[in-house]
Amino acid sequence: MRTSLFRQIAKEYKLSAKLSPVFIVSPDLDDVCTRVVDYIGVNFRVREDPLVKEMLTDAIVAWRAARKHGDANVAFMKGLFGRAHDLYAKRYAAFKGEKYNVWYPYHESIPSFEQRQPIGYVCQVVNEPVPGNVTQRCAAFQLAARVLTGYSFTRYFENYDVARDFAH
Repeated sequence: MRTSLFRQIAKEYKLSAKLSPVFIVSPDLDDVCTRVVDYIGVNFRVREDPLVKEMLTDAIVAWRAARKHGDANVAFMKGLFGRAHDLYAKRYAAFKGEKYNVWYPYHESIPSFEQRQPIGYVCQVVNEPVPGNVTQRCAAFQLAARVLTGYSFTRYFENYDVARDFAH
């Protein structure tokens, strides 16, 4: 049985101990995190750390801030999807010399794109914006629609309106 990318990230960046209390209180968030990491992968970097590590760290911080005052699971989801717009801000491409293939954000997951590349291609973020204007709220909905199950999407994005405070 293969280890999920989520477990790899949690172990590599020492997030397991910080995520354990979250998953004890809200076990459904384990599946959400797994799906987000499996969609984005471990190689997509806008800054120094992988985007998924930044997203998980933001989610933990938001959960800790809200656990005594409100719906900590909703705060976790807000933190997790708060950086979704970074996924659509720049292009991700595979290069081999002059040749390149570009990842289409709404078509497939990043790990699927990386696996599909011929040997010798190197994948990296390119400092070129994705065509069109993708807002923080739109990006959160786009990512959520691709990774969440119907129940989770309805619960967090319709009932709790996780993306309500994100920029339009």
